[in-house]
Amino acid sequence: MVAAVASCEHCGTEYARQKGAVERYCCRGCEYVAAMIAENGFEQYYDLKLGLAVTPVRSRPFEEHDFSWLDGKMAEAERRALQQGEAAHMELSLEGISCVGCVWLVEKLFVRHAGAVRAAANPSSGRLYLEWVPTHCELVGYLRELCQFGYVAAPAGAVSGDHERMRLAARIGLCGAFALNTMAFTLPVYLDMPADFEFAAVFRLIALTSATLSMLAGGGYFMERAWRSLRAGSLHIDMPIALGLLAAYAASIGGWIMKYERLVYFDFVSVFVFLMLSGRYLQTSAVEKNRRRLVRRQPVPDALPLLDQGGAMVGREALAPGLRFLLGPGQALPVSGVMVTGEADFSLEWIHGEAVPQRFVAGSRLPAGAILLSRVPAAVEASERWEDSLLAKLTAPLAGERGSPGLARLLRNYLIVVLVLGVAALGYWSAKGAGLTGLQAMISVFVVSCPCALGLSIPLADDLAATAMERLGVYVRTAGVWQRLRRVRKVVFDKTGTLTLERPVLENPEAVAQLDEAAALALAQLTRGSLHPVARTLLEALGMRGQKLLAQHPGAVPEEFAGLGVALNSPAGRWSLGRAGWSGMDATGAAAATTAGSELRLDAHWVASFQFSEALRPGATAMLRRLERRGLALYILSGDHPAKVASMAQALGLPAAHAHGGLSPEEKSRRVSLVSRQDTLYLGDGANDALAFDAALVTGTPVVDRSLLESKADFYTLGAGLGFLPPLLQTAATRAIAVRSAFGFALVYNITTVSFAMNGRMSPLLAAILMPLSSIVSILLVATIFRAIAAKND
Repeated sequence: MVAAVASCEHCGTEYARQKGAVERYCCRGCEYVAAMIAENGFEQYYDLKLGLAVTPVRSRPFEEHDFSWLDGKMAEAERRALQQGEAAHMELSLEGISCVGCVWLVEKLFVRHAGAVRAAANPSSGRLYLEWVPTHCELVGYLRELCQFGYVAAPAGAVSGDHERMRLAARIGLCGAFALNTMAFTLPVYLDMPADFEFAAVFRLIALTSATLSMLAGGGYFMERAWRSLRAGSLHIDMPIALGLLAAYAASIGGWIMKYERLVYFDFVSVFVFLMLSGRYLQTSAVEKNRRRLVRRQPVPDALPLLDQGGAMVGREALAPGLRFLLGPGQALPVSGVMVTGEADFSLEWIHGEAVPQRFVAGSRLPAGAILLSRVPAAVEASERWEDSLLAKLTAPLAGERGSPGLARLLRNYLIVVLVLGVAALGYWSAKGAGLTGLQAMISVFVVSCPCALGLSIPLADDLAATAMERLGVYVRTAGVWQRLRRVRKVVFDKTGTLTLERPVLENPEAVAQLDEAAALALAQLTRGSLHPVARTLLEALGMRGQKLLAQHPGAVPEEFAGLGVALNSPAGRWSLGRAGWSGMDATGAAAATTAGSELRLDAHWVASFQFSEALRPGATAMLRRLERRGLALYILSGDHPAKVASMAQALGLPAAHAHGGLSPEEKSRRVSLVSRQDTLYLGDGANDALAFDAALVTGTPVVDRSLLESKADFYTLGAGLGFLPPLLQTAATRAIAVRSAFGFALVYNITTVSFAMNGRMSPLLAAILMPLSSIVSILLVATIFRAIAAKND
């Protein structure tokens, strides 16, 4: 049946829905939260959301969230509040907050709790500020309730890039004040204030001081970055900005000393610094907002408790062969090791792409990157040091952000032309015996050729492009990705968790819907808190019903049998959930078990069977056809079994020569390097994709339960499908049209103004008027192009 594009009724994200189907939501999480909102009478959330697309909920309401960190922070906040005689307060990071509706909902939930004073949520910073009466508010209950509505709180830590954004905001505030001051005290000069006016010198001194403060507060930002790019042997757009600022400021100082008004550009300096900082803040904020959006913990632990040493911790950098430690549920093993005691289920999906959990017993060797799925910690003896671990190499960050060679060449040629024209103007006028006019002409060339229009239009284009993709659940992390997307000619996919969904799909959901209350409660208790992919699928299938039953009957802890299933004693008897054929009584019967599905049993009597399958992400096939029509070559590189990969390639209509399985991380990287001509987009989700990320031009990742690569990716997606890829490439093309149009306008503007400047006719007043005017025109041009193309595509 053909899939149709629909919008989720809760979050607004577009997703593929089979024609004739009745699904109204993009995921079980959105369905659950929508039911919670209706049940609690919070429908005003949708009015405040104003139809905007927000972050899809996904699995957040069904996950077990660790708030053990809260007690210490809450105790410290209350101790401080009691000493000072005021309300206790705390700032947290919050995942899932996107709009005004989210703010209203988060704050509304808090005031329902006893002892609550005030909550203030900020979608831009991803922060939540709470005030409460000390010792009279149960914060953990509130945070768990937030999880039920799709928001996850975490300790507020310093986020990479946050400091630069705050420093830019501070610089903008200062430079805005300096610019107003400079213009106010320069205007009388343009209004023919007499040179012998008693306050004329004071006015000029104030303008000089304000321009100097602007250079110190804001100009230094661009000069430092331009100098760093020069030292690195590359050119950045900050270079022509720095050149223009230095030329205008130096000329202004010279003109002020010589009392030659045609060289005084104090107002230009102040306004230009303010406008360029504003553009840079817009660009930085859009990127950093997406970097702050996720607060989930890194699966690779920073520190681990030592075995039999009273809770003493060891940092992963201090791990050494022979050291014994405990690996927590859901954590990835930092180094290869050996199971010390017992048995447990691990996922090796990060390592070779195989999604089926594997059972390990005492004495078994565990590879680095194995993720513990059991509910209890596993005792492991390290076999290597962290620095020698493959996982350490895979998770190492990229050295800096990828640049754009085309932009570097353009800037280099642009600077050469500007310098040549400026020096030529000086030489021409000097040869005519008008050296001062020649100096003014050269400085004017440097001043008016500053890329002011581009300094605002490019950040605006980036922001409009990023906003367009957010509506599809895609979040851009690197500002330079848009230029690189235009060069993409090949798209490489990982298989498991990327082309396919991260968890198996329940083929017979009616089996869950038909369970009576006792069986549904047992299934919810057996699957709660489990990291096993099958258990998580079943818990989500229970939806609101399962969460209500768990709230009514808390506390049951099932018993795990590695590789077989889980069991639970109840007044009705012994319930079990596990492999088909397993009795649920002990570890025997493994030989009779099959992998056809999972069975729910009561006292070894069959109650229900659940069938699962690996499923492609919604709309994957249609998306591949759209990419092929764009002339892109498509590849699959996977660590999964070659036969599975070949079968999937055939089902997707991809050439067999473009699909390779059984690959190690190094082999994936080599394959990407072989096919890439700096024109490859790689989409993957596991540690075994990390080295291939380093070899690709553009990288993206779907954020799944145990995410790793969003910190290395150029973009990540929170939606369930892959239909965003063609629009992502189209948005990059739209941005390119907008930027080229702005560049074309800037070219005409620069040719005209430089001609005036070389003829000695560019006065500081004219430069001060044209500079903001050109910025406004370029901004309107970019916005109009985006609006026109969006309307055409709709």
